[in-house]
Amino acid sequence: MTTKLLTDVVARPPRPSRGPWSGGLTNGRRRSLDPARAGVGGPRDDGGRAPWGAHRAATAPPGHRRTPEEGTMAEVVLFHHVQGLTEGVRTIAESLRGAGNVVHTPDLFEGRTFATLDEGMAHVQELGFGTVLERGRAVADGYDAGVVYAGISLGVLPAQMLAQTRAGAKGAVLLEACVPVSEFGEAWPDAVPVQVHGMDGDPSFAGEGDLDAARELVDSTPDAELFVYPGDRHLFTDPSLPSYEPEAAALVTERVIRFLDGIR
Repeated sequence: MTTKLLTDVVARPPRPSRGPWSGGLTNGRRRSLDPARAGVGGPRDDGGRAPWGAHRAATAPPGHRRTPEEGTMAEVVLFHHVQGLTEGVRTIAESLRGAGNVVHTPDLFEGRTFATLDEGMAHVQELGFGTVLERGRAVADGYDAGVVYAGISLGVLPAQMLAQTRAGAKGAVLLEACVPVSEFGEAWPDAVPVQVHGMDGDPSFAGEGDLDAARELVDSTPDAELFVYPGDRHLFTDPSLPSYEPEAAALVTERVIRFLDGIR
């Protein structure tokens, strides 16, 4: 979705696979849980199935909340999707807080939310994508440099921009979108780990170039992970929307929390 919106080009044809699990588990965190590269379904590391808000860190016992004595908690700036700062986005943030992280949820739409993707997109087109990016940059100026930038769909634009261009970024979590690294620089910063999540049949993620961009990111970056889920829903991670898919969202929760546990 974001690739097409940002570059206004026709999505590239699918790249041929370079074999199962391109990147493997070598070179640091490089990893691709992508069924297209590992056979239908691929290996599983599912863990729990609880919905957003019910998870704790996979490395911690039930009910555990990480403390400063156990390690520095990750600080996250989570940018909302095209329908705004919904209750579902707030729930996602709360689940990450429940695992001991500090999570900020800036509102790039100044209090407005939208019932449908089309309504939200109309608002974004009225604002302009440049305005969305600049609002994201202005928000980041209010936080310390050492944060993890996360975004959902539209929110990936400011999250990825800041992860690539703002010195000191600790990591990036790109949910349901990814744009080519070349949009914001020559290469992904070596010191910035990144996770990408999306559905293999989502017309926005898989059909408009985002999945291709994510595969290229994983192939070219030592500390990158790509998780591809079966399904055709966009905004499947937001529990307040009809597009919510609880099983896949549960895996996203677990994997993001595990990723944040590794941020120090």
